Amino acid sequence: MSDAARVVDRSTSKILVHTRASGMLARLAHDLELSAATFTGRATLEGEGFSAELVVPVAALQVVGTLHGERVDTSALSISDRSDIERKIRDEVFPGTKEVRVHAKGTSRDRAEVTVEVSSGRLSLPVPLRVAEEAGRTRVSGRITLSMKRLGLRDVKGPLGAFRVRDDVEVLFDVTLRPAS
Repeated sequence: MSDAARVVDRSTSKILVHTRASGMLARLAHDLELSAATFTGRATLEGEGFSAELVVPVAALQVVGTLHGERVDTSALSISDRSDIERKIRDEVFPGTKEVRVHAKGTSRDRAEVTVEVSSGRLSLPVPLRVAEEAGRTRVSGRITLSMKRLGLRDVKGPLGAFRVRDDVEVLFDVTLRPAS
């Protein structure tokens, strides 16, 4: 593919975050699936290589539902519970952070060096990618496991420390890039 500027097609792209509970009373807590309701991004395809950036507003993180293995139950939480969890994410997990920035660079289309930045820290790691070219669009998908601690984020704990959200959260992404206008 020739060198080209691309932008994220939000109508066909998604970013999901899976959190898991641990601890003595973890069964009373919820494993969660969160989604980024909105985000922006762009990429430059440079021969076989590329560079890209995604920006996810923290306020755009929404609770999809509870996880049971890999199955998502969208009806398990009340609207009030969802709102409370989303408020805690903004105020307690990401205090002072307005957005999460993700930079990716690769010399081939199947692997990237990814850097995730929040106001409290940054983390870089290699990430395998699945890339497909479809009708002038580039679809990039994969998953990455991030350490909240290494990003400088606060521990998430239940009352009296009965449970906590595990440090490693999994981010699943399926992003479609279209030619920039």
